[in-house]
Amino acid sequence: MSLPVSNNKRDYMHINENPFGFHEDMIVKKAKYTNDDHGTFRIPSIERNNKRIRRSLAAVKKSGPKLSRRALEIQKEDFFLGKGMNIVRNNKYHPKNNPNGIINLGTAENRMNNVELLSKINDPKTSNITPEHLLYGPNPGSDKLREEIADLLNRHFHPKILLNKENICVGNGCGPLINLCGEVLFDQGDAVLVPGPFYGGFDTDLKYGARVYTVPVEHAEDDCLKVTEEALETALRNATRPVKGIIIANPNNPFGRSYSAEQLLLFCNFAKSHDLIVVCDEIYGLSSWKSIVSKNIEIGKTLEDYKCHCEKCMKYKDFKRISTKMDGKNTSYKHTPIFSLDLPDIENTHALWGFSKDFCLNGLRIGVTISYSKVVMTAMQKICFLTCIPTSIDNILVNMLSNHEWTDNFIINNNRKLFKSYSHLTNSLKAHDVPFITGGSGFFIYIDLHQAGLNEYDLWMKLLEGGLYISPSQAFFSKDTEEERNWFRICFAVEQTDLDLSLERLYKVLKSAKN
Repeated sequence: MSLPVSNNKRDYMHINENPFGFHEDMIVKKAKYTNDDHGTFRIPSIERNNKRIRRSLAAVKKSGPKLSRRALEIQKEDFFLGKGMNIVRNNKYHPKNNPNGIINLGTAENRMNNVELLSKINDPKTSNITPEHLLYGPNPGSDKLREEIADLLNRHFHPKILLNKENICVGNGCGPLINLCGEVLFDQGDAVLVPGPFYGGFDTDLKYGARVYTVPVEHAEDDCLKVTEEALETALRNATRPVKGIIIANPNNPFGRSYSAEQLLLFCNFAKSHDLIVVCDEIYGLSSWKSIVSKNIEIGKTLEDYKCHCEKCMKYKDFKRISTKMDGKNTSYKHTPIFSLDLPDIENTHALWGFSKDFCLNGLRIGVTISYSKVVMTAMQKICFLTCIPTSIDNILVNMLSNHEWTDNFIINNNRKLFKSYSHLTNSLKAHDVPFITGGSGFFIYIDLHQAGLNEYDLWMKLLEGGLYISPSQAFFSKDTEEERNWFRICFAVEQTDLDLSLERLYKVLKSAKN
């Protein structure tokens, strides 16, 4: 093929051999023009460049906003939960203003402590803004805030080596800090192993900014939190990108359980033997309600006293849970913080924590990166100006955390509320023959809705139509198999009236689907 050149452009092309600024390897050198039967001048065929020339000509004429290749790639990618969230936002439930709206039990937010937190935050002793707080603050957080966070984690996570402010970098949420880890610890195009199903935000938080990619690792068939060395080897061997690390959510999301110490060490030893970095997300570490409530039973009470004893729960108390294939054998539900272990490579093991979950402060956006590596912390502090928090928020957190009695009591009381709400939810699920994986941490459990007889996406849409938003397994990168799909994560950290209404809507949809 050849590119036609009209007569009135012939002289211009002859004089200016590169009128459009093409790269030199696209320009015909010493072109000989010939007439065809119609008197049109033509350039000899240049097969490998013709398509590029056409694209360049089109680009000259193109107008309008321009985007980077990165932004164009992100736009093409489909954030699965976005479809559901858009529907929810346009029809949000309100008991008075929109009672038929959609109740959101898909987003992991704890709404059971609003009164306590608003009272504390709005106290002038907590939110005393001074002229200093109108100025820029230290990028990784103030020294005082980092000291208080280190002290909090030392009291509750019991690390082998006590933390100090030098081990802490504060940022605007764990999502941005996961991206910060991606920028500092890995190179663009690298990959990390993630035990699956896993929190879908890991994928977007790493990929959209740092361009680091996730590789799911399968759990054992009979245990959702058991991952063998063989499974890790298989994922590593089959990865299409260079694997440089492992990311773990402990407590696990979406299962609402913590890994055993043995399993955590298996991950860490595997990483050490393959020269991989470990990042452990412990954002629900102080919401491990089963173990925290068990350790803080008041005199004269038993663990049973902290369960829900409402009229409905008393009616449902004799129903038995339907077991699932993924239940596993670890029934202790003890939370083991990563730094409480004797780690094989502590300088290449890092952790995340935050205030969104354990202190119910999602909207304030405060996350924490924890590391014993001076090299890593120095690198993070070089670029954490992109993730720093407002000085006013820094000040509020310092005033909250410096009151150790209030802080420790809040943690205990919050976990008692979670324990009670979990028992209320699971009593109802047992009475309505909905299988679920028993939990011990976090705000959610994984429930089995295969009984609906629909494919997962269709059931998700039916639930939204029925006024309930919960998160389907596809949002957690589950395997595309009959066994792994049609599981949903449902959150229970809401007021009991909202939880009861949500369950009514769930059962109504299931009944309709089966009929």
